[in-house]
Amino acid sequence: METEIPVRDIMARPVITVDSEVDVVKAANKMFSANVGSLIVIHNDQPIGIITERDLVGKIVARAADPKEVKVGDVMSSPLITVNPDVSLSEAAIKMLKSGVKRLPVISGEGKLLGIITDTDLVSGSASIGMGEILSHLIEMHRDSVHFEEQREMIRGICERCSQISDSLESVNGELLCWSCRDGNR
Repeated sequence: METEIPVRDIMARPVITVDSEVDVVKAANKMFSANVGSLIVIHNDQPIGIITERDLVGKIVARAADPKEVKVGDVMSSPLITVNPDVSLSEAAIKMLKSGVKRLPVISGEGKLLGIITDTDLVSGSASIGMGEILSHLIEMHRDSVHFEEQREMIRGICERCSQISDSLESVNGELLCWSCRDGNR
């Protein structure tokens, strides 16, 4: 049996944050300069939401909204789905899958923002410690939610051939494959 590693051991810190009253342009610039795909939104020093690149595209660009006129608090995803620092990587992976999120802010019992963990962190962090149990949970849960018929729907999860996380899995001969494995590049 593998040792359960707590989230605190692989979470990223410090967390890049943005105030809810900041306009989206400033938030996007902050994401770009920090080379991150999301910012935790705070109000009065308390984490209240998250804004991601997907939020910017779907809620600003796709709607042709003026990003200088839109506040982060208006387009953030809320409430935050969080995790305690003592939760195991396996439990965090299950929570991500059940919640359909790629990022979990790590919050102390007192509500303090301690770090953040992403789906990529889970895979890369657990790879060095033996990721068998975590991957089996991820694959098992993902398999349970997919019907293997002739479908071309894009699915988010772990490629069953190369074990990489992908946003564009497709069922090919009963296997969920990323674009690279579907094209025979791996």
